Amino acid sequence: MADRLEVLDRNAVPERRSTGEILSDIGRDLQEMVRAELRLARRELVEKAQRAGKAGGLLGAAALCGLFAFACLVLTCVTALAYAMPLWLAALMMAVFLACIGGACYAGGRERLKKIDLVPERTVQAMKDNVAWTNRRTS
Repeated sequence: MADRLEVLDRNAVPERRSTGEILSDIGRDLQEMVRAELRLARRELVEKAQRAGKAGGLLGAAALCGLFAFACLVLTCVTALAYAMPLWLAALMMAVFLACIGGACYAGGRERLKKIDLVPERTVQAMKDNVAWTNRRTS
């Protein structure tokens, strides 16, 4: 019970602080706000970079499938000219199949890249809120 009264008594009397202490606290608070915003920006950019990496992987797969499709098409032409046998038909079918896979990977990767916005929106909004808060406090 006595502890509660001491706490209440300490809280009832406003603490007198010097201007230097107040300015020092403001400086520390501003530094912590900037650090927090930088941490948030870094986290947002990492998330967006991971999504961009996945889209880039799909585009890489599309390029690889395109290369294989071209190789199969070349093999088809060589086989058709060299043998004039049904072997070229199998190679042509494989080239078409790989081209379709490459086209699907390309389309998927392109759509994912279009959806990625590199601006760290939460950080920008938080910074705007901080500026507005600071303006209200200094007015």
